[in-house]
Amino acid sequence: MAAQVFISYSSKDRTIANMVCALLEERGHRCWIAPRDIVPGTSWGEAIIDGIRSASVFVLVFSQHANASPQILREVERAVHHGMPIIPFRIEDVLPERSLEYFMSVPHWLDALSPPVEDHILRLGDVIDQLVSGASGAGDYVPRKARGAKSLSWNNALVRASIGGAALALLLLAAWLGGVAPPGSPAGWLAALLVLAIPAGVVASGGASLWTKGWIRGGLLALLLVAASGYGWTRSAYVVAGENGAPLVRGSECTPDGKLIFGAECPDLPSDALADAGYDPTILWTAASIGRVRLMLATAWALAAIAAALLVAGWMGGPRRLKQEG
Repeated sequence: MAAQVFISYSSKDRTIANMVCALLEERGHRCWIAPRDIVPGTSWGEAIIDGIRSASVFVLVFSQHANASPQILREVERAVHHGMPIIPFRIEDVLPERSLEYFMSVPHWLDALSPPVEDHILRLGDVIDQLVSGASGAGDYVPRKARGAKSLSWNNALVRASIGGAALALLLLAAWLGGVAPPGSPAGWLAALLVLAIPAGVVASGGASLWTKGWIRGGLLALLLVAASGYGWTRSAYVVAGENGAPLVRGSECTPDGKLIFGAECPDLPSDALADAGYDPTILWTAASIGRVRLMLATAWALAAIAAALLVAGWMGGPRRLKQEG
């Protein structure tokens, strides 16, 4: 049995209020929310009163802005007058002012202080389900754990982050199998494992909100571009075609024999030099210089992968952004 839910909120909390509305309506609960449900030309106050009368549950998105709003107080008073169950959905760690405290001594108080807010909205939907169905113990709400396919909801930030990490890991594995990753290095498949674990780990630890900040995203994007550009330049300069076209990493310094044979051409030797050396780059370039180039390639590849994984963690694991009403 679905409920019509009246959502009361301060205009400064519009984004979360719209999210509450969207996710509750996904569950089948029709919501009344201003200004969406106010018919143009209708008196605002009259429309609010009609919305409260038509609803069976009153949800208050409670914050410091709602705490100081006379309009919110009037809406709560009307809800109490009509005997509606009131569910304060607290999104900030503030206590109600005396005028609101009188009306908000109710059993269905829900805190949504820790990210992701979607999980708390799902709990809110469970409370409304119990209130509407008249289930016993609705006042002492205990969240019900979803089972089976129901636990794999797109509204769950951990699910979204895990899917994003898996998609990124598949791209990196494809690049590794396609020969784009550093040749002869475990960095190709290790980076895929990293990006598979990082987004899910960030969300599970509650740190997704950090990676949604604009300046951090900008820094990660800059790191991704610098690392990818550095990898591309290093690869074009130091990865050469070996036997049957297989990629080989050359060094930046010739061996004594290489200097003796090629002189001023070192370290940029002609392509037939490798064939003459039996496609053994250590004959032409020092092992230390080859190792440094391999390290540069692996580091750039790993940094690009980590930056991309953290961007995915913030994008997929952060709060869902909904378009606000005009």
